[in-house]
Amino acid sequence: MGVTRIVALGAWLFGMLGQSALAADAAEVISSVEQKYADVNALKATFTQVTRSEALGDQQQSGKLTVERPSKMRWDFAGDGRQFITDGSTMWIYNPADKQVLRYDDFSQASATADKLLQSLDKLSELFEVDLVAMEPGPVLALKPRQAEGQVKGLQLSLTADLLVSGVKIDDAFGGVTELTFDSVELSGDVPDELFKFVVPEGVQVLDAGSL
Repeated sequence: MGVTRIVALGAWLFGMLGQSALAADAAEVISSVEQKYADVNALKATFTQVTRSEALGDQQQSGKLTVERPSKMRWDFAGDGRQFITDGSTMWIYNPADKQVLRYDDFSQASATADKLLQSLDKLSELFEVDLVAMEPGPVLALKPRQAEGQVKGLQLSLTADLLVSGVKIDDAFGGVTELTFDSVELSGDVPDELFKFVVPEGVQVLDAGSL
């Protein structure tokens, strides 16, 4: 056997050993994540979002995020002041530049992919097929929804060594990629209900967009 083949075989064997080790660790990591978030009702963080697509190129945004189980969320974007807010039944999408806010009713069964994931970290094995793809510097999990979501091709969840959420990557069916990086993550109990209520500013037009 030539040197090249020996090197290639060695690399393959090391790769297989690595995959076996990751597979063995996957169940333990999933269990640890679910236990950590079992009693967590809310998550707060700052975020940076980078969206990549052939049509629009790269777009970057940042801001603050709060999600609360079972279906409340608030995204406050820096710079342009945009807000996405829902109390679990009505969704408001506010753009100060347009002096308009979109109102979606019957939001109880709809949510963005990232929000669903962040609100369901205690049910990873129930909602997703999970593969552990890396362990350094913290676990990286590849997730496939057990119930197919038409616009989502793949999900990747990154965690710190102490299992705080550090990133979410979403590959959509149209070839676009959204990467969310989280910092200053706080796990807390209840959040005041007022945080998830949208008060229409004076002079802002409300557009009813039906249901999602």
